[in-house]
Parts: sequence; C-alpha cells; structure tokens
Amino acid sequence: MGYYGGDAGFSLFNENSRDRWRPAQLGALGALIGHWSIPRQPPALVSLPTGTGKTAVAVAAPHLLTAARVLVVVPSRDLRKQTVEAFKSQDVLRHVGALCGAGNPSVLELIGVTSDWQQVRDADVVVALPNAISPAYYTDGEPPPRGLFDLVIVDEAHHSPAPTWRAILEHFGDADALLLTATPRRRDRQRLPGTELYHYPVSLALSNGFYKPVHPTILDLPPAPTQGSTDRMIAVEAIRIANEPDHATSSVMIRARTRKRAAALADLYRSLGMEVETLHGGMDDGQREALVGRIRSGECRAVAVVDMLGEGFDLPRLRIAAYHDKHRSLVATTQFLGRLARVDVAYPQASVLVTVRDIDMHPHLQGAVRELYAEDADWVQVLPGLIDDEIAEAAADRAYVAEFGAAPPSLALNAITPACSVVLYEVDTQHGYEPPIVNGEVPESLLEGGRLNGQSIIYSSMNQANSTLVVVTTATNRPRWHASSPGLDTPTYDLHLVTWIPSPRIDEPHLLLINSADGAIRNQLRTALGAEQYARTTDPRRLQEAFDALDRISVSSVGVRNTYRGSAGVPSYTMFAGSGVDRGLRAADTDQRALGHAIAQVGSGRGAFSAGVATGKSKYWEGRYLSLRNYEVFAADLASRYWLPTTSAAGRLLPNVTRGRRLTAFPDSEVAVIEHSPGLRTMDWRTLDGRPVESLELHLDTSQERTAERLPVVAIDPAKPEEEAWNGYQDTDGDFHCSGAALEIKMGFFGSTLQLEQLLSAKPPTIFFLDSQTCIGSVLYESRDERTTLPAILYNSLKWDQVNLQAETKKKADEKGLGHSVHEELEDYLRRQPKRANHRWILGNDGPGEIADYIVVEVDPGRRVNLSLWHAKATEGAKPGVRVKDMQTVAQQAVKSRGYITDPRFWRTVGARMTGDDTPRISVVEGNERLLLILCGQDPEHPKWGFAHRPPPIAAGRIAIAQPGLSISMLRTDLSGGAPTIAAKQVREFLTVLHDAASSIAEIELLSSE
Repeated sequence: MGYYGGDAGFSLFNENSRDRWRPAQLGALGALIGHWSIPRQPPALVSLPTGTGKTAVAVAAPHLLTAARVLVVVPSRDLRKQTVEAFKSQDVLRHVGALCGAGNPSVLELIGVTSDWQQVRDADVVVALPNAISPAYYTDGEPPPRGLFDLVIVDEAHHSPAPTWRAILEHFGDADALLLTATPRRRDRQRLPGTELYHYPVSLALSNGFYKPVHPTILDLPPAPTQGSTDRMIAVEAIRIANEPDHATSSVMIRARTRKRAAALADLYRSLGMEVETLHGGMDDGQREALVGRIRSGECRAVAVVDMLGEGFDLPRLRIAAYHDKHRSLVATTQFLGRLARVDVAYPQASVLVTVRDIDMHPHLQGAVRELYAEDADWVQVLPGLIDDEIAEAAADRAYVAEFGAAPPSLALNAITPACSVVLYEVDTQHGYEPPIVNGEVPESLLEGGRLNGQSIIYSSMNQANSTLVVVTTATNRPRWHASSPGLDTPTYDLHLVTWIPSPRIDEPHLLLINSADGAIRNQLRTALGAEQYARTTDPRRLQEAFDALDRISVSSVGVRNTYRGSAGVPSYTMFAGSGVDRGLRAADTDQRALGHAIAQVGSGRGAFSAGVATGKSKYWEGRYLSLRNYEVFAADLASRYWLPTTSAAGRLLPNVTRGRRLTAFPDSEVAVIEHSPGLRTMDWRTLDGRPVESLELHLDTSQERTAERLPVVAIDPAKPEEEAWNGYQDTDGDFHCSGAALEIKMGFFGSTLQLEQLLSAKPPTIFFLDSQTCIGSVLYESRDERTTLPAILYNSLKWDQVNLQAETKKKADEKGLGHSVHEELEDYLRRQPKRANHRWILGNDGPGEIADYIVVEVDPGRRVNLSLWHAKATEGAKPGVRVKDMQTVAQQAVKSRGYITDPRFWRTVGARMTGDDTPRISVVEGNERLLLILCGQDPEHPKWGFAHRPPPIAAGRIAIAQPGLSISMLRTDLSGGAPTIAAKQVREFLTVLHDAASSIAEIELLSSE
C-alpha cells in the first residue's frame, strides 16, 4: 500500500487547524470532498486567485481520495521544481496542522519521455510537464498505461483545452481529476474541461490580505525620445525606488525582450551603480537553478529577465519591476502584473511598476488590466493606477445589468451585447397608451416559460427604469437533411429587446423600439404589449432625416424604390453600391424613384461604424454591438434625432430624390390608375372559381363616399365588367377593408383561404394620383414635380377622315351606318408603317381581359423582337377636342399593359389566345399564322420550338394610344395659354403617368387627331 493509502496521519480538521487554513483553501477542499463522494465524476475545476493557496489544495487532494498514485501536470520547469519540493516535504499541510505523520510520499520528477514505467509505478507522486507524460508524445514508443494513476492534478489548468493537455485527461479518463487555475475562463473564450466546482473571487483575496495594490509609476516622455533615453529614465527611477529604506529587501526585475537587450540593460544598470545579472532560457539547468537560488535568497538583488519567471513561479521578494520592453502577449503581461500583487508577510513593502507613457507600452498595460478585469472586476482595485475609460465603462455596465432580475446560470447578463438594429413604431400621445412594462409589469405571455413563434422564453426581465424589456428565447434546430432523427438537434438562442421612449412633447409621438431578427416575434411582442392597435410604423421622411443627422464619412449603398412599381423583368427596387456611391448617381438612376435604403460609414467620438436605414420597413441599424447599458444610450440618441433632427456637415443624402412620407390623408386629386402589386404575378393567388387575383382590375369606386381617411376601391373582373367582384376601401394605415360581399381567395389549389382585403393589405397596390403623388400602402411618394409641358413621348396625328370617332369597332360602326371604325383606321395605319424586321404580325385582341386592342410583333432571324401594344378607344364627342373621359380609360389600360413587354409568359399567352385556349381570342390581321404558332409553341409538329419553350428574347417595346377624340393642337394651345383648363391639365397628367410608369421599358406613342 502506498503513502496515501497508509498511515499518513492526515486530518483536514485536526485540533486548531481550522483557524490556520485559508478560507479559499477550506472552501476548495470542502467542495472536493462533496464532489468525490460520488464515483466517476467529471474533472473538478477549482479557481483560486494566485497567492491564496493553490499549492496546499493540490498537496492535500490525494489525502482526500487516499489515492495510490498521483500525477501532477505543470506547464514550466520552475513550477515543476517547486511542485516536487512541495509534495516531497508536505510542509504546507504540517504548517496548518493537517498532517501529523512523519513520513512523506515518494515523488518522481519526470523529465522527458520515458520507457521505464516501473519507476513511475514505484512513485507515489509523479510531477511532469505535458511533453513527458502526454500520450501525444509517445507516438513511437510505449504510451503510459491507462490505469497508471488514481488522481490527475493539472496545475494552471487554463492550458487544459490545448490538445496535448486534453490528451492526458482523456488517456487517464478512469482517474479522478482536479484542475487548478487562477483563471476561471480563458481569454480566447475556449471552455475549460470539467465542472466549475469552486471559485474564490479576487475581491475576497483582496479583503483578506492576499493581494495588495500595485502602484504604477508611469514616466512622461521627453521631447524626441529615443530608446536609450527612455531606458535610462526607467533605470534611474527603478534604482531610486530600490534605494528607499522601505525597499531594502525588494528585488528588482528588469524586463527585456531579447538576450542582447538584457545584456545591454544590465550594463546600463551597472553604470548607474546597481549590480544586475541576466536570466534567460539559453542557460543550462545548473547555471539557471543557481541564479534562481541567489535571487530567492536576496544575494542577487536585480536581474534582467528574458521570458523567464513564468506562471506559477513564486518569488515573494519581487517588489520592483522595471518594464523596459512589453511582453509579446497580454497573457504574459497579466501574469507578470498578478505576481507583483501577491502578498508575503516577510515583504510587506508596496509593489511598484516603472515604465514610460508611450504609444507602445502604456496601452498594452491597460489592455492587460482589461484582460484581468474580464476575469474578475475586482482587479481594478489591485491595479488602480492603470484603470482606463474602458474599465470604467465595464464597471458601469456591471452595475446596470444588476438592475435586471436573476438570470439562469448559463446566461451572463453582462455578456449580452445586442446588435443596434431596431424597427421603430410611433404611438400618438393622444391615444393615452403606455405599455405595461412602464409600470413594471411583464405581460403573462412574455414571462419565462411562455412561447414566441415556436420558441421558449428562458429569461424575461426589465431594467430599473422600466424602459427596456429583455427577452431571451431558445429553440431546437434540426438540419433539414436529418429531419427524421433528433441526433443532430442543437439548441439556438435569440435575443429580443423592447424599448419604450416616451415623448418629451405632446405634439410628438412616443416611440416603441423592437429589436428582434424575427418579424413574427416582433408582431407577437406588439400584441403582447397591447400596442397592436396603437403602434404604427414611423414616418419614412422623418426616419431618413434622423439618418441624415449622422456625421457621414462615406456612403456605401443606396437603394431607390420605383414609385411606379416594376413589372416582370423590370426592377421595382434598384441598389447601387460602392464607396461614395451617392456622388456618382445620375438623374436617370433616380428619376421617378424614391429613396428606399442607405448604408454609410459614420463617425463618432469612439471611431467609425456603419449605419443604415430602410425607410419603407421603418428599420434603422448600426454595425456595432453594445452592452445593454450603452444600447439604452443608442436608443435614446436615435429617438432624439427622430424628434429633433439636425443637419450634419455632410448634408442631406441625395437631396433631389424624393422621400416617402406617412400617409395621413389621401390626396384630393383624381385617381389616374390603381395597379396591383407586381409581387402577385409570381404568387398564384386565385379566387375560389380559379380567376387570377391579378386579373381583377382595381378602380376608384365612385359610387361610395371618398374622404381624406378612406379611399373607396372596387375590383372588377374584365370578363364581367357589369358586376362588382369586391368593393371596399383603403385607410391611411395602408389596410384594406371590405364594404360588401366577401371575396375569398387562396394560393394555388391547395393553399389556405384568405379574404381579398387581407392580401391587398399585405401586398398593397400602387395608386397613381393626377397631382403627381403615388401611394403604396401607408406611404405617400411625391414622385415628380408638377409639369407645365407635355411629356417627351412620340406624338403622331391623323385626319381620321371618313371615321366615325364614336365607333370603336367595325360592328359598332356598321350599327351606326356611318364611316369606318377607329379600329379599322388603326389597322390601315399599322399596315402602312414600314417594317422593322423580316417578319411582322398585326394581331387583334379586343375584348374583356385583352392584352391590347392590337399587338404588333416584329421578329428578324437574329431573334431580335419588337413588340408594340396599341390601345384604341372611341370618343364621346363627334369631333376632336380635349376631354378627360376620352383619355382616362385608354391611359389606364396602357399603363397596366406595360408588364407584358418583359413578361416571359407573354408568348404562351399569345399562343393560347390564338388557339382559343384563352380569351379573348387573338385574330391575325397580318402575318404568317403558322410561323407565329411555332414561335408561341402551339404548332403540333414543332411542340418545343419557339419563344415559349426556349429562353424568351428581350423585346424592344412600344406602348401606344390611338385616341382620335384628342386634338393635339388644341391641347397644346390650351396648355400654353397661361391658364390651362382642368381638362387640359388632367389629360397632360394621364400622359405623364403613362410616360413615367412605362418609359423605362418601352417607347410611348400617342396617335391623335391634328
């Protein structure tokens, strides 16, 4: 039986021993007794600040287990030597009265790899570096037997995640394990193995006298300093302090970067009257141990050190550090500072650090203090002279999170750093609404244990001011490719913040800020807070002004929204990116468009960061993560800029581009066109009888009362123009409401059922007004300035002799028995036009749901296609004039038809209408019908030929209006007279709407009377 299994005479609580154990040691040993009372426990992680008695815990641990054989792993040769001596003598246990036996364990100092495992078995304790015991170093030889040890002790355990260290714990996995460290967490954030069993805080070590403050002496540099002059300043000050009576027993350590520097510094100190020796890794073991012995005894009072006296090295008389060269890492710097802070009753004098305040050294020391502060906030009391603003900020952050309720052990509130990304909502002060959190109440549905969009709430609490609610949720994530098994399930966590900022004035709205990446959860949070009926998205213009108030350095991304909504193949939203992109945009890039989003680099007192705004989504974000306390500052600053924006030195972003603004009242102007959202084209929404929702025409409902807050709208099926498919209204919040019979719709054949008004609210149509304004949902865009001239389109005129202007079709003209119809004259006009390609077709498609009255398709062998859509209408009067009704319907049809120019489904539609599979049927006025059927994929002998089955060509388009009831000369005369009539202005606006909506994809032509 070995030493620990025999009569060692160990008793943790011998008579009078309790008073002599340090509190940290007692706590650690008590925790270990409880931990090891249950067999096969994971490694025990014990964290004790340096100087509070880790060595005694390590030496006592084998007695608690009566271990037969113990392995102690240390990181350095110096610490290995110290550890061997501590286990051999057992003095630390006898000193506290815990050991009364005379015997000591046999201790083997294992140096290098070995093949003699019998000598290891003969020892009670083996002390080794990883390179002597880790199986990773025994790839060519016999590795250590797995059952060799009963207990493995790892000192300085923050090394244990390293592969060679971890291999030791895994190889001896059947043994109990104790991990000792002064660092409860690694600075690289890697998790230490084992169970964090016990942690003794630095604050107690300080109050119990195990640590003392380190006094930094930071020397100001002279003008034009050199290395020689700064070295001399440090040396003179260090020698002066060493010569003070209080430091008669102090040792001086001179930190050098290289051996050459150490030798030079030693010569400098000698020239100033202090004897100095050098210590470095290149010395042989005998020289090195002898010099260390002289340092311990005080025979050598000053030593120039190169990367020596590493972690765990005990030198209590070290009280003066001359920091000439910074360490290569913050880890080494913090170990160095921690050693200065240790207390020894034999050396009660203060510890002093001497260095210079240069850009290289002083920030590095402050960085080391920040690293220590990350481990334990009380280090700022140990190193008070090195506190910087960052540490003061961190201390304030800790005090702020203390206001919140207790969090689960796995959630560190001080570690929460939310992204600065919010969706803003306004609440009118007249509503009298306040969220329940203002009164300190968390809604029941948001308490811990509740659910948000399928996620479980694991934490929910508010700050002391009841202004911000923090909600943390978790969900289980399963890979889609592993859906049938939970084996790869992993938990995911999300953070959601709700901030309420009350208005400072009665005429300004309150602001509700919701920070969540999940749109569904944002909606659920509003509902839970009872804010759904009161909170609306912010005014896009004001949000853009809040963004413009930032000090912009450079704009990197700009998005502009087409206020005329793009059709298939035409972007409704265009993004421009690149450094300083705002300076390179042309008028053509932004004409008829409104600012949608912007991202810029902005400057602040803390440096530069990116910021962005998406006004249509009421979203604002900054590319930085802040503590919870500073997130409050961010939210308050954003609110201030929203309420009281100021103009930055950079000025207004893209000042000539219109900004959308909240729709507070509908324009008084006439409605020119109401057009479905282009998003409906790809979503296959249909009525229950199979009609595509996008085929329903939306018009202003003139039979209903129109107010500033309500715009009546009617939906009509072109196949049944005499019937109303649906009628209702849009309000200023962008929501649609049904006033008559409900119209149910669904996506495809198997989708869920909705009411039409629900779809229109989610995918709002675009409403064009004749006063140049455009409405999309709850946003109103002033898309163009009022114009006094006709838009730049192609104007042609005919005499229309022998034409009955009031008869649109041949059938109608025959009924009236007078002249040709408008359609017949237009056909003759189209035939007379010169061909622009080898093949030309003139197609008639008049009828409900028509593409256009006439379609002209011109194709050459190079697959270039010219597509013209002609819309013709009869007139109300027998003679040409300037009449609004003559232009209204035909202009609306022309605007809506522009989508066909770029729609790849156009050719299938034409083919289906030629064969009668779709209505209205197309008739061929001119051209080879068989060839066109082939191009449209409808020829039985060539079913896969043509544009319908191959990549369709990009067509050059023309959208044209044939309206003989309009006299172009009378219109121009009316507009140029200085006081144009209402009819003339409205006709001009119809043409302007057509130009602005379609000129980006097609030529515009007007064929009128002279």
